[in-house]
Amino acid sequence: MRRTPITSSSTTSTALSAAKKKSAEPKETEMEIRDRILAEIDSGMRQYPSWISEYGEPQDEFLLDDDDDGAIDASTLGQWDEKDLQDKFDYEWNPDEGDQDPNNLDPAYEYAAPFQLDEEGIEVGYNPIFGRSNPIDGRAILNPPDSYVIDKKTRDDRLVPKEFPDGDIEIKANEDVIALRKSLKIIETHTDPFLKMEVPNHMAKWHGYPEQLSFPKQDYMNNRFTKPEDRTDFDKLGPARARQLAVQLARARNNEWLPEGTSEAYHASKTAIYKEKGVLTGSTLPGKADPEVVAKIQPALDVLGDVVELLSIEADTVFRFKYHGLIKNKRGMSAWAGVLIRNCDVDCTGVVFETGFRKRDPAYDGGSHWYGPY
Repeated sequence: MRRTPITSSSTTSTALSAAKKKSAEPKETEMEIRDRILAEIDSGMRQYPSWISEYGEPQDEFLLDDDDDGAIDASTLGQWDEKDLQDKFDYEWNPDEGDQDPNNLDPAYEYAAPFQLDEEGIEVGYNPIFGRSNPIDGRAILNPPDSYVIDKKTRDDRLVPKEFPDGDIEIKANEDVIALRKSLKIIETHTDPFLKMEVPNHMAKWHGYPEQLSFPKQDYMNNRFTKPEDRTDFDKLGPARARQLAVQLARARNNEWLPEGTSEAYHASKTAIYKEKGVLTGSTLPGKADPEVVAKIQPALDVLGDVVELLSIEADTVFRFKYHGLIKNKRGMSAWAGVLIRNCDVDCTGVVFETGFRKRDPAYDGGSHWYGPY
């Protein structure tokens, strides 16, 4: 009879208990693993692999900044306070506070002419659309300073090797050549890799214009209507009373900013010349118009609509209109109006569209200066 092998129950229970103990043990953290590995390396139990030299020593990664002798210690930098904000850079200057302009040229050097001219007398790099573009201007230095190593004011002969032995005749010749080259006052330049043009090597640094932190100060009485003896001194009033009086003056029709009758007198002065000379051309003042001729050209007026308004008929054949359309269409509309009037069997030798002081329409032409006046 064949026997079936039976597994020992004691062996199975031993393996299960060992697995439970292993799972119950706490796992090592990364710091503990690191310390264990470093301890094995120090004791000689663990050896470096052959490729570790390419990446440096492992313990170098765990060095603290305090271990570096050249590390910056924050305690040696001093204490920061509000006085640090009082210091200014070279480009931070305010002429109102009496600061000197850092852009002023140093009188110890000579500078090139503000504008370089070519053989034809035209400014180099000038473009009628984009203006000046020549990098060589009045801030280019003609006699730049030498290096402090060789400059006569700062050089130390003990540290600079001699170019020629004492008593050599080349010393005088070399000095003459250097003096000649400096007397030519040639501007040293180099080709800028981005601009692709010659740029001077030595320039007086430009620090820019002063930063405008607020609107420029203006005279408190900068209006043209109030007399000095009639002005309201708001500084002597309290905040509540000053605000109340300002609201009253703003809501009044004859406030001190625009006394009564000032606007009417201003506009009357603009049209006085027409009444004095007896001329209507150039103004929008109405004149005389023959009712019969007006009746004949009524079809043309209906077509033009509200774009024009008939002012007068001069010399029986010249028609003056007040034009309300766009300025850029003024010339074409006047030509078309002349055709419409002639189609009504009326003699027309000229059409004048009056626009008064309106020379352009910035709200419609985008503010372009190429429109008008026509």
